[in-house]
Amino acid sequence: MLHVLLCGGSGTRLWPLSNKQTPKQLLPLFDGQSLLQLTWVRNSTFCDGVMAVVNEQQSEMVSKQLGEAGAQHVQMMEEPVGRNTAAAIALAAFSATPETILLITPADHLIGTPDLYEETIKKAAELAAEGHLVTIGLQPAYAETGYGYIQYAGYDVVRFTEKPNKVTAEAMLKSGDYLWNSGIFCGKAGVLLQQLLEHAPEIYAAASEAALIWKETGSIPMAAMEAIPSDSIDYAVLEKSDIVKVVPSAMQWSDVGGYEALAEALASHYRYSNHQAVFIESDPVNSMVIGKDKLVALVGVENVVVVNTPEVLLILQKGKGQEVKQLHQWVKENRPELL
Repeated sequence: MLHVLLCGGSGTRLWPLSNKQTPKQLLPLFDGQSLLQLTWVRNSTFCDGVMAVVNEQQSEMVSKQLGEAGAQHVQMMEEPVGRNTAAAIALAAFSATPETILLITPADHLIGTPDLYEETIKKAAELAAEGHLVTIGLQPAYAETGYGYIQYAGYDVVRFTEKPNKVTAEAMLKSGDYLWNSGIFCGKAGVLLQQLLEHAPEIYAAASEAALIWKETGSIPMAAMEAIPSDSIDYAVLEKSDIVKVVPSAMQWSDVGGYEALAEALASHYRYSNHQAVFIESDPVNSMVIGKDKLVALVGVENVVVVNTPEVLLILQKGKGQEVKQLHQWVKENRPELL
């Protein structure tokens, strides 16, 4: 099984801690390790190799971090421009032999139950060996509106639902037959390409040409990459295919999609060195400060996250984390030098 490590993502909801040069998956927050490194480590014991699909501007840092984590002989596929997950996965599939099972994972997820994770992936690999595309579904903890959902019966997928409204999400949670879509899946390279050809032929054709150039030269020209239609693998293939299975899992998972999730991860599951995070235990209630560029004193406040970087000081009320993305857009238009 080949681990395909999707290293894209700008981490806009974790700005200013995350920026264009160092997106969230490369931040060394977790005992000095990054999400990228933790992702490689937890998959290294049952995968035969790893391919990192990465923005060419971050390729050097990704390669360095993987090497520091212990990875050897990493295949690096550098994208001159991102074209979403369907393109990245198609390129990886074209580079592998048809019978190779690809385990495709984002680089920016946090999983705190490694044994349960490995058990889940091994079951998914069994189904993939039978010719299925297999996604991992997570038992939902609450009515989240920012995730995709999978209605399921056993290992069968009934339907996908993208980012429902609050009322619909609450009904799904209550029904008990819906899972969060984790974004982790596996399948044979040849099966994946056949499904791409059937359901997304334009992506298949353009990715085929780009992959051929990569095999011959070791790089992908900008024009060849831009020719691949931009779409997610969920929309392009998984939601259309009739050979998709789902493995339900109760593993501890987070996409660290905002400061509330990061604060929970920092406080609940991991130890952090003093130069990375400071936990507030005195007058402020349920608050934390990330960074130590300067003294940050909090008095009489509750439920805030303070992000302290050399360029920006962000003070965020918990529960408003999704609004950082809108703030990031304002900064992009008005103060781009801060990104």
